[in-house]
Amino acid sequence: MNKFDQEELKAALKSGNVPVSDDEIGQLDGVLRALAYQYRARKVARTRDVNGQLVRLKDTKNFLAGLLDTESLLQAFEAEMAQIIKRLSGAVQHGIDFLQNERDQRRVRGDDPETTLFIDLRDVYVGLTGKTGISEDGPLHRFATACTKLIDPNIVLPQAQSLRKALKRRAKAPSYFRQQQIFNNGVHSLERSHSVPAQLDEVR
Repeated sequence: MNKFDQEELKAALKSGNVPVSDDEIGQLDGVLRALAYQYRARKVARTRDVNGQLVRLKDTKNFLAGLLDTESLLQAFEAEMAQIIKRLSGAVQHGIDFLQNERDQRRVRGDDPETTLFIDLRDVYVGLTGKTGISEDGPLHRFATACTKLIDPNIVLPQAQSLRKALKRRAKAPSYFRQQQIFNNGVHSLERSHSVPAQLDEVR
């Protein structure tokens, strides 16, 4: 996925009263691209049989593992074959992890993709500002709306009250998605840069 327009990223930061710098713009770009992938994967998962997809992915993983047994032969025809297979295997494993986490989250929370996206954008906002307030047209909502439009103009975020309820559900249930690499690489680095208070971890 290509990088987002720098001016639009800057506008999104300004809409949430977030200080703008090249560092913030760059980190927001990386986090939003990761969130866009997650949102689209979640939308696909919601319309298909998750268990069936897991079975197919696991079969694919086993098939790729079998290909590695013929690595020396395949390299005679394609020098980078081993690296290609390993990258494919890694992508398949990420898909398996994502779908398993998605299935588990449905059991304990049942949030739709838009609500989950709003929660994730809220985490990003808290990571940037340390502010946890939620209001119908406050800086968080403006920031999340602007970021959402960059991901997909057709996404409609839920109201602030829905976000509050979702955060309460998340606080009571295991948060499998928080183990995903996106926040290890994105929000966590924002926390270190901005000394985010403990509230961010408390709701995870």
